[in-house]
Amino acid sequence: MRLRVVFTAALAALALTGCSVQATPPPGETAGVPASATTSSPSPSPSPAAAESSATQRYDPARGLDASGQDWADSKIQAWLDNSGIKSVKGFLGAYKLMNSWDSPKPGHLSIHLDNSYRFNQDGSAESHEVSTDELRFMGRIMFESIGKKSPELESVTFATENKQHSGTFSRARTGADPADREAWAEEKFVQWLEAMNDTYESFCSANIKKIETYRDCIPTDPHAYIDSVSSPAIGELVVTLAPGIWQGNTYDTDSIPGVDFVSGNMMLKINSKAHGPEQVETLTVKVQGTEETSTEHKSEWTQ
Repeated sequence: MRLRVVFTAALAALALTGCSVQATPPPGETAGVPASATTSSPSPSPSPAAAESSATQRYDPARGLDASGQDWADSKIQAWLDNSGIKSVKGFLGAYKLMNSWDSPKPGHLSIHLDNSYRFNQDGSAESHEVSTDELRFMGRIMFESIGKKSPELESVTFATENKQHSGTFSRARTGADPADREAWAEEKFVQWLEAMNDTYESFCSANIKKIETYRDCIPTDPHAYIDSVSSPAIGELVVTLAPGIWQGNTYDTDSIPGVDFVSGNMMLKINSKAHGPEQVETLTVKVQGTEETSTEHKSEWTQ
C-alpha cells in the first residue's frame, strides 16, 4: 500500500472527528507547478473512441444535476454528516462545530459560514508560518476527501467566518479543458498542481505561487522548481520535463531518493488530490533534459 492510501485514510479519520489540524509537509516535500511552463502537443493522438470514453466520464453541468441553490448545498452537508456518522454539524469537533449556515453562491461552489467566535490554531498544532487561511483551506480539503469522489460537480469549498475576517478555499482548479485535447488536458494538470502547491506553500513562501519562478525563489534546490514543459501522449498520461539546475546532486536529489523519483511521486499525489476520478493522472513520467534520467509513477500503485 502506497502513501496515497495512508494519507487519504488519515484525512477521512479527521473528517469523522471534525479535527481542524493543518498538516504541512517540510519544505521541498511537495512543490509548485509553473504557470509559465510550456505544454507540447502529444503524439500519438488518442483514438476517437478513447477520447469519447474519457469525455463521457467527465462531469458535464449540461447533463448533470443542478449543482446550485440551497437544496444542493444542504445535500452536500448531509452527505458529509452521513459519511462522518453524525446527525448534526454540532457533532464535529474543533472549528467544524462552529458551522452556522451554508449556501451555494454559484454552481458547484459551496460556502460554509462559521461563527465569529472562530479562532485560529486552537489546538496549537499549526506551524509557525501558518495563518487562518491555511487552517480553513485544509478544512475544505477534509470535506472534499469525504464527499468529493461521489460529487464530481463540486468545484470548491470555502470556510469563512460570518464577518469575513477569516476565509480559506479548497478548489479542484479545473480549467474546463476538453479531455480529448491532450495539450489542454496537460495544461489543466499543471494548473491543478500549481493550485495544490500554493495551498501548501503560500504562507511558507510569503507569496501567492502563480508561476514557477516564485517557487524557485522560495526553495531553489527543489527539482520541482525546474519543470520546463509538460505533454500528454495519451489519455491519462502526463510527461514532465525538468531543466538542469542547482537541484542536481543537491538536497532533494540523492542516491537514496533521486530527484526524478521525488518529483514523479509528489506530482501524482498532488494533482490527483484535486482532479476527480476519470480526470486524474494514471501514469506520470518525469525526464531530465540532456540526460537519460527518468522516473514513472502509476496511479494503480498508489491505490492498491
